[in-house]
Amino acid sequence: MAVSHEGACSAVSMPNSEKWSYEAILARSNVRPERMQKLKVAANSGQNPGSDFLLSCWNDDPALRIVIKKLLAKFSQWSIVCVDGELKGSVSGSLRTV
Repeated sequence: MAVSHEGACSAVSMPNSEKWSYEAILARSNVRPERMQKLKVAANSGQNPGSDFLLSCWNDDPALRIVIKKLLAKFSQWSIVCVDGELKGSVSGSLRTV
């Protein structure tokens, strides 16, 4: 069963056609090295880079989702999980959208 992510929320809300425009893809690829470095530091230190940062990366750059999934599996103490393609944080045992 295919799941459509069309119209899914993003850190910067924009229509789907704008999100996949050449300019938007170029902008994401320009910030990817900086984001990857921050995720690598988190992987090496175990320090949570922050739910806002993770959510921004998750929503804006599909290539970073794999890295984030690995981090969440490695650092369960961050209390953030991926459920149905969305990041969720645990607060007192209940899940909420990060």
